[in-house]
Order: sequence, then structure tokens, then C-alpha cells
Amino acid sequence: MNGSPASGRSLGALELRAQLDERGIDLELQVRPGEVIALLGANGAGKSTLLSLISGLIRPDAGRITLDGKVLVDVERGVWVPSHHRGVVLLAQQALLFPHLTAAANVAFGPRSKGGSRKDAKAEAARWLAAVDATEFAERRPVQLSGGQAQRIAIARALAADPALLLLDEPMAALDVAVAPALRQLLRKVLRDTGRTALLVTHDLIDALSLADRVIVLDAGRIVEDGPSRTVLSQPRSPFAARLAGVNLIAGTTGTHGVLTPDGVRLQGITDATCTTGEPAVAVFSPAAVAVHLTPPTGSPRNHLAVTVTELEPRGELIRVHAADTTGGTGDLIADVTAASAADLDLVPGKQVHYAIKATEVQIYPAAW
Repeated sequence: MNGSPASGRSLGALELRAQLDERGIDLELQVRPGEVIALLGANGAGKSTLLSLISGLIRPDAGRITLDGKVLVDVERGVWVPSHHRGVVLLAQQALLFPHLTAAANVAFGPRSKGGSRKDAKAEAARWLAAVDATEFAERRPVQLSGGQAQRIAIARALAADPALLLLDEPMAALDVAVAPALRQLLRKVLRDTGRTALLVTHDLIDALSLADRVIVLDAGRIVEDGPSRTVLSQPRSPFAARLAGVNLIAGTTGTHGVLTPDGVRLQGITDATCTTGEPAVAVFSPAAVAVHLTPPTGSPRNHLAVTVTELEPRGELIRVHAADTTGGTGDLIADVTAASAADLDLVPGKQVHYAIKATEVQIYPAAW
């Protein structure tokens, strides 16, 4: 991979406070210069809407947005900066290249639009095409490019415009699984080499882990979790982050040495020092920590849950057992067992079994909600 050209732009500090009543959006967000943030959440949580608010595709009903101190939106004062004057570039799932232009001309479009000469824009396009290993495609039109090639050109075009803030709306979602890893590696290198500030919408755990410094989880138009990527994905405190990370999460309130759910389920574990008795908390444990029994277990495990199997999911040499507790208060709970164990237990959807989890395998954290 060739080195990425140095950007003449620095900073990228974003401050946002926005409400959009029709979609239930009520957000407050600060982004530090050079920070890459992964936005996670279920469909309809407000991730793409947030990007649209920042890029100027949607007007908020109330709020204020600034980028590097420049006011982009101030509803109360009637300030509204059009999208093309914001210093923001939005890269979507589809490359959306100009079909009548070559790859090189697509990349040169940004510098030319900002008043650069034809010669300078051509040189800038050549540098960014080299940065994304796409020099050989310079004279091809979009119809002659594969999906992965087109997305490389789209990344080069976005960065050639030298935005203060790069918005990535699931840029790898439409790519073949064989192509996505290479593009992810490319994005990782480009973002690190340029120190570019970016917001990345994704449903992929690997994207969040490999590209983002920080993870924000949205639910129903609000931020429910915000922190360093490693912390959020290894110690999730929201149901969506827990599902994405592939761990179990049971929400309730902090009690003596554990968590108590509204339905009366009590889970013992190792309680974080920041938990406060009576305040919201979550118990998190790995599916590998769950033992499955046909009858209530005896012995050392302090946590027993009566559950009904809902789905069996093959995962290589293991079977992931999805189950719902009989009270209906903990949602989907998962356990990983060997295929032989699944056969011995005669696990099928609808079968009632018992989950056992040692207290030492359960971590309890204060909840963000």
C-alpha cells in the first residue's frame, strides 16, 4: 500500500445538539479532532439520521451543530449552512460515482469544485488513487469497475475533497464478503495515516474493533452507550452492543453481590466498584461460561436459569443455543455447547432446560440508561 497523501486540513472537532421530533431524535454529541467513532444500533435507531443531520440532508427541529468552531446549524438563530459548504463528505453503501466520468475525473471532482486548477486537481487525483491502490483503474468508467474497485474510487474521491469530517454510512455493507476485509484494511490505513475525523455507521463488530477509537450505541434516537471501543464491546451495557459482541446481558438493578431484574431473576457476579445499590446495572457473561442441564444443577454454580430453547445455530465445531428464560424478563440468552453435547441433551426448539453460570464468570457494571 502506498502512503496516503498528507492533508492540508486539521481539526475536525464536532459539537452537536439536535432534536428531530418526527423521528424521535434527541442527541448531544462531541467528537474530538482525529477521532474515529463507530455508530452502532438496531435498524431505525437513528444512526443514518445523525449523519444526515451533520451533512445537511435533514434539518433539525431544534439544536445547534458546529464543526471546528464554525456554526453549521443554529435553529434558534436561523443559521443553516448548505451541505456543499460544510467541509463534510458522506460515503454511503453504494459508491455513487458519476457514471459519465472516469475514475480519475471522479476523484478530481472535489479539488476542481473547490477552485483548484485542472492540473492541480489531476495531480491530487493521481495521489489519492495511488493511496487506495487504484492507479490502474484511473481511466475506467464506473460501469467497468467491480463493487470493491468502485468503493476504492469513492474513498479516494471523498478524501480528495479534503473534508474536515468524513461520514461513512456502512461503506462495506454492499460488498462481497471476500472484498470487505481488504477495504476495511484500506480504510484503517487511510484514516490512521491522515488523522481524519470520521463517524462510521456499521453493524459489523470487526469494523468497530478495527477502525474505531470510540463506540456510540444509539437506541430510539438517543445515545445509550458511549466509550472506548474495547470497553464498550468487551463490557457492553446496552442490549444491542451485547448482541453484537456475542455475549449475554441481563439488565436490572444492583443488589447484594448481583443484579435483580424487574421479573425477579437474580444473578450473582463480580460487581464493578462503580455500581450503586438500587441503581440500574447489567450482568454480562460469555456464552462459553454457560453450562446446559436437563434438570436444575447442584454444586458450585450460583446462577440457575430455567429457559426454553428457541433456536440452534451451528458455529463451526460448536452449537450456539438460543433460549428465553421462562419469566420472559431477560430476552435472548445464548450458550455454546459441542455438537455431541447438543445431541446428548436432545436439544430442539421448545425444549425446557436449565442454564448454569458460575458467579465468577459474571461481570456486573452500572448501566448507561
